[in-house]
Amino acid sequence: MGTVDYIQSSLAFAHRALGDACNGTDEQLHFVPEHGSHSIAWCLWHTARVEDLIINARSRQAPQVWSEDWAKRIGLPFEGMGTGMSDQDAQGIRIKDMAAFREYQQAVWQQTDEYLGSLSDQDLEREIPTRDGGTESVGQGISLHMLGHFNGHRGEINTLRGMQGMPTVLQREGTH
Repeated sequence: MGTVDYIQSSLAFAHRALGDACNGTDEQLHFVPEHGSHSIAWCLWHTARVEDLIINARSRQAPQVWSEDWAKRIGLPFEGMGTGMSDQDAQGIRIKDMAAFREYQQAVWQQTDEYLGSLSDQDLEREIPTRDGGTESVGQGISLHMLGHFNGHRGEINTLRGMQGMPTVLQREGTH
């Protein structure tokens, strides 16, 4: 298995987990525990926005899927992606239309799948800009800001689900 294949397989798992995490009531998805900072909804929005930025704006150097229309439909701010938000602002994130959010999430994942399908392992070495004015390789961007980062939020989502008596995401994956 090549590196691109490994990334595609790992992202497919993360996407299945994040898709499964969309299941729940509005109250469950927006629950923030006492002294907590994020809800499941915040984690979902943040991961989709990060992926859109890393894949489309930085790696493909193309327009992001996110637009003012998506922001309006979903009920979220057009600017930003959750990074650097205060706890109070993060707690205020509310997805008003989960079906519309899922459409956006799926559109981002489709762009990622198409992009990764066009890459060779060597393409992962191309340098792309970072938000602090530096550079990193395409592979580093995906590994650091998507694979590792998303799995951290998957753990956070599972903690929030467990606190509410909900099953973990992908509870049955790997049992067949």
